[in-house]
Amino acid sequence: MAGMPTHASIVTAAAPPSMSKVESLVKSMYEPGPPKKINETEATLRLLQRSEHGWEMANALLSSSDDYVRFFGALTFTVKLNADSLVAVSDSHFSMQC
Repeated sequence: MAGMPTHASIVTAAAPPSMSKVESLVKSMYEPGPPKKINETEATLRLLQRSEHGWEMANALLSSSDDYVRFFGALTFTVKLNADSLVAVSDSHFSMQC
């Protein structure tokens, strides 16, 4: 599909990804498709969840009319809480050793 952005370009963009693109990715996880495409989509969503835009994205997804998208928004909050708390603990452990 020439001209279509890759999943990676959605993640590496400096600006937050469009919510319509994220919603489309989430919804595609619940449709049949080739395993390679599903794995790529899952990896992209995982990167988006952990990105600097994860909090904002999670909040926006909660207002979707789609149950799967809202669930993914809630899941993103959980992922961000866990990932960011690990970074905070790691940073404080490092600063205590210095």
